[in-house]
Amino acid sequence: KALDSGAEDGVLSAYPRMKIGIHLTPFYSPTDRPAAQIIDELVPVAQSVERNGFGWLSVPHHWVSHPTVWPQPFPMLARLAPETQSIRLMTLVLLLPLLNALDVAEQTATLDQISHGRFTLGVAIGYREAELQAVGLTRKDRVPKLEESLALMKRLWSGEEVTFDGRYCRVKNARMGFTPMQSPHPPIIMGAQSEGATRRAGRIADGVFFGPQVAWADLKRLAGDYLAARGEAGLQGPGILGASRSLILGTDKADALRRARAYLERTFTTYRTWEMQERTMVPLQLSFEKSLEDWTIHGSPRDCVETIRKAQEETGLTHIGFTIYSLPRELPA
Repeated sequence: KALDSGAEDGVLSAYPRMKIGIHLTPFYSPTDRPAAQIIDELVPVAQSVERNGFGWLSVPHHWVSHPTVWPQPFPMLARLAPETQSIRLMTLVLLLPLLNALDVAEQTATLDQISHGRFTLGVAIGYREAELQAVGLTRKDRVPKLEESLALMKRLWSGEEVTFDGRYCRVKNARMGFTPMQSPHPPIIMGAQSEGATRRAGRIADGVFFGPQVAWADLKRLAGDYLAARGEAGLQGPGILGASRSLILGTDKADALRRARAYLERTFTTYRTWEMQERTMVPLQLSFEKSLEDWTIHGSPRDCVETIRKAQEETGLTHIGFTIYSLPRELPA
């Protein structure tokens, strides 16, 4: 119903120049279903997203996430690729420093070919100690490994023979068997919740995506930082200037909050437990202390359209990804 109401009330048609997509994380809940059922049920969800005219669907990346459920992104998107026809498939975001750059380059090329050129690679540095420790990294390794990985991956995707002597990955006379379908490679977007990550995205990626916990006021400021960094790097236009936003639909704003309260409480608890907030980040919305007005799209469909309209005018966003916090437990057939 949430997807249908968005289409019927003109959210998509009202913004022909803005791409709007759906983040699949809320559809992993409730977690009392078998894992195979959760994955199988994402197929009709993806088809509904495509049928209703949305531009993409995206999946996240985390390890050891109990009691939450996070199917791994490459096999999940490979499962959905043949079940859809035109919608773009996106990682939002892949925690690139946790992974081997050569492996990610090969996985990306494979998924881009499976989807016939519909893949967008979203990456970020990550923040959870449990994940970093699992691969022998510290927080200080995150940025240099991400930048090194992207540099190597771009060279490998060229199809040429590569010798690369990096700190985290070394290859000699390496050449991929096949390259991505998209040339020179799938679009690369970077998740950001700080000024440093935002400027990094403007400098070395094709776009930026701000997290759903970033307040509208901070998003507006960071969007300016991103555009400034692109200009300094000699890049034209905004590229992909995107934001993940919590979408909470109801008959009005009070009803939207009522519908989403339980989901929001679980989300706040998870991210606080994972210590998402870091010193360098903008203040993240991790409790009910801040009004939903400060960081979500919520209320009636008309309220939501007005929020999107205002955001586009004030920030220049080209992409918005909905994380739907007001889903019923049982979706209609």
